[in-house]
Amino acid sequence: MAKLNLLIDLERCIGCKSCEAACKQVNGLGPYEYRNRVQWLGDPGAPELDFLTVTCQQCDRPACLRACPVSPKAISKDPDTGVVSVNEGSCTGCGECVTACPYGAMGYDPVGHHAVKCDLCESRRAVGDGPACVSVCPTEALRFGEHDALLAEAHNAGRKVRDHDQFLQGPRTIILDRLTREASTLLEPNETEPSPAQTPTAPARSDAIAGRRIPLVQDDARRREPLAKVHLHKPYGSPAPNQAPRTELAGACNICFNGCPVKYQLQGNEVVGVFGNDEDPIFAGRICPKSQMTLQMYANDERLTQPLRRVGPRGTNRFEPVSWETALDEIAERLGKVAERYGREALGIYLGTRTGVMTIMGHARMFQKLWGTPNMYTTQILCDESKVEALKRIQGSTNLPNIYTKEDIGSAALHVYIGDNQAETRPVNFGLVNSWRLAQGARMITVDPRMTVTASKSDRWLPIHPGTDMALGLALIHAIFEANQQDEAFCNAWVEGWEHWREHVRKQGYSPEWAASITGLEANEIRSLANEIASADGCMLYASRGINQHTNGTQTNRVLMFLAAMTGNWGRRGGGFMNVAAEPDWGEMPVPPERMQTSEQPAIPNGIPGWQQAAIEASPYPLRALITSNNPVGQWPNEQRTREALMAMDLVVHIELFKNATSAEADYVLPAASGIEKGGITRLAEDRRIGWNEAAITPPGEAKTDHWIWIELGRRFGFDDVLSPRYADPAIFWDEIFRKATPDIAGVTVERLRSQPHRWVRVPLRNEGDPEAGTLYLPGTTAAGSTEGHRFPTVSGRLEFWTPAQEKELQAFGVSALPEHSSDRDLTPANGLALDLVTGRPPAPHFHSWTHYFWQAQEMWPDLYCQIHPTQADSAGIADGDRVAIENHQSRVEARAWVTHGIRPGTLFMPIGWGENQPWYESCSVNRLTGDKTDPIAHQSNLKSNRVRLIRL
Repeated sequence: MAKLNLLIDLERCIGCKSCEAACKQVNGLGPYEYRNRVQWLGDPGAPELDFLTVTCQQCDRPACLRACPVSPKAISKDPDTGVVSVNEGSCTGCGECVTACPYGAMGYDPVGHHAVKCDLCESRRAVGDGPACVSVCPTEALRFGEHDALLAEAHNAGRKVRDHDQFLQGPRTIILDRLTREASTLLEPNETEPSPAQTPTAPARSDAIAGRRIPLVQDDARRREPLAKVHLHKPYGSPAPNQAPRTELAGACNICFNGCPVKYQLQGNEVVGVFGNDEDPIFAGRICPKSQMTLQMYANDERLTQPLRRVGPRGTNRFEPVSWETALDEIAERLGKVAERYGREALGIYLGTRTGVMTIMGHARMFQKLWGTPNMYTTQILCDESKVEALKRIQGSTNLPNIYTKEDIGSAALHVYIGDNQAETRPVNFGLVNSWRLAQGARMITVDPRMTVTASKSDRWLPIHPGTDMALGLALIHAIFEANQQDEAFCNAWVEGWEHWREHVRKQGYSPEWAASITGLEANEIRSLANEIASADGCMLYASRGINQHTNGTQTNRVLMFLAAMTGNWGRRGGGFMNVAAEPDWGEMPVPPERMQTSEQPAIPNGIPGWQQAAIEASPYPLRALITSNNPVGQWPNEQRTREALMAMDLVVHIELFKNATSAEADYVLPAASGIEKGGITRLAEDRRIGWNEAAITPPGEAKTDHWIWIELGRRFGFDDVLSPRYADPAIFWDEIFRKATPDIAGVTVERLRSQPHRWVRVPLRNEGDPEAGTLYLPGTTAAGSTEGHRFPTVSGRLEFWTPAQEKELQAFGVSALPEHSSDRDLTPANGLALDLVTGRPPAPHFHSWTHYFWQAQEMWPDLYCQIHPTQADSAGIADGDRVAIENHQSRVEARAWVTHGIRPGTLFMPIGWGENQPWYESCSVNRLTGDKTDPIAHQSNLKSNRVRLIRL
């Protein structure tokens, strides 16, 4: 038999740790027990980032085997496959093999007192499967097979194989080095050769991992103690050979916008495995670590399992259990008193994505209409509302055009990420993009203040000043017009008002030279980027929270959308604009007019800060009750102001999976079901896929679905003739009510969703039996629901970038349809506030506060951290891993320092999601430091440009 081993491609690895999650599932490992491990590697002297999966090398001359003192040896090497294994029953736990392995690939189980190591998933190979790590890898960075065949493939592809046999053990694992980045130069649009004055933008790299070090925030043995007493549930702590038979259920992950197709493995009422769906035609089993670690959500000792009623002062976190009947009766009584005294508009409803799309846009919307409050927000007000407002005006629809297929996004010649770290926020989609661009020879460019994982894989990184993306977009447009590189045929045929934009940009003087001092990017860098976008045979522009979460978010999105359209990158395959997440054009839930309550007051303006003001100052009128899910204390800007607002409420009801910082401020905490405990559609994927989950297991304790909670609360007000108890069944509610209310999804029946082996259907799909939607707005097509010949779903049938009606509408918000540059970046240091604070998503294993209750996510990334440049670290006497304080006029947050050249000097990054009441690594929210300014159109808060100072503790 040929020798078996892994191939590890460093060009593809994004450090997401999905392989670690899979390994622990299959091998029943607990905290700090490893058979493989991903290391983040940083170069102290350069803005570079690399990752290495540390696993057994299946050596020809294994040091571990030679060092084993047991007779007969507890370590063996299969003469046919070459796989080295540990007989855990014979191992005495002496640790000699761990010490002997020069690759750091041997581990130790402190519970079982024996060595552990990778055996290429012997239990899976025995039934014809390959290693679990390979099956889930989102980027195809891991391959499994016969050594000689894998080596031949690498040589045929022209890839450099690392020589890592410096210890003379004959390692068989094949490691492909990073592709060498040539020292690129910047060309003026009309030049073909670089001028002597032009300088390289990226140094050539020839070695991927030599001289690198692991940041302490990612790997510090001193931080292992909190997880030592984790109570493990199946499959953890249950070795693979002893696991009972399992049944499989296809579904979809409901954590993030990737909406990954998954297969749940069940034993009775327990979920004992979550893997990617290998039957999916696009994703083929790829999955990120978060999806797998939902295993630690279903069986978790921290889950809320019964309704709780506050017994101490608000904020003291003192509660007593009560029955559902008592809790809902009392909530209804107190809501009635609030309405009696202040009006029905005094109730605010804030629901996050954990709640589920069917509840947010369905059950809760119906309750809202029946109750009669105009005040309801979802996390969209913090997430992507500015993108939604821009799309509505420009395209006439919130349906994003492009899809993640080889024929569409995979055929792009250029991928440009602006304020979007897709490699960590949606690892599976990025894995597809990265694989396609490597196969195509396409280029990738990232614009971001940080050397993100996305930037680390790109051909060029442009470290822009935070909050200046609008200036960059205007300058790119100016440069393209200046060089006459616009797609004039497309503009003339399909863009309404593009000439107004051209004259406006020229008249305002938004040149690359003008933008250079604002963005911190050289004018020739901006011109080079403009030239690449205009010249590429298909450019995909990706934007995200780095664009949305600003006071100019809507206008910046409009500028970038115009950039895509004017270069012909709209309504085509391989070119377009993406900004998560996609959603259909929602219709109104069917509530009979005679049953709808109307408020005498309009909705409270100015987003979340407006709600805070209404609660604290009763302006423009009092907000006195809040029903919420997720974690407003951790998510909303200006945490202190949020706490003041909650303290001013007469009633706060919190519906959640786990207690978090918001729970302590609540009067009632209601335990919720999630995932396949509740069933229904999952998160809406960014390429318009709708996935379906069955309700397959019962929730823990007395936890109930969000559907049921809203229906039962409504019943106490006599709403059950409209919000029927039957609608607690997601399949009934979907087919009879939900899908029929929105034309874009009307054709997606539960039967059709269930009939797909991958359990998803792509919309818009207006009629049952229609073919599934692909790329939208292609030449010669008519937009869904539009007049014949209307390629786009606007009044004119064209993309509308300026019209008299749009000008009039936007002037009411104090802005123009011809965007004038603005920025929320404060350039004036005051009282030592010298750094730009950028907030955002942490590495791939975490998502908001959910994952902080998953012990493995905490093992991977335990501590709240801040990334800072050595310039700031040196001036403050800060070393990597030190405790630091970040503060401004509002508050102070403590974190650990991550000192790296991979961030623009003067910028400080802190991730979201950490907070009080988390079980193992308590901290506090970065939103103690964010402020009250919002976008005038979308009312989305500025979470990216706040001034702070840094102090060593």
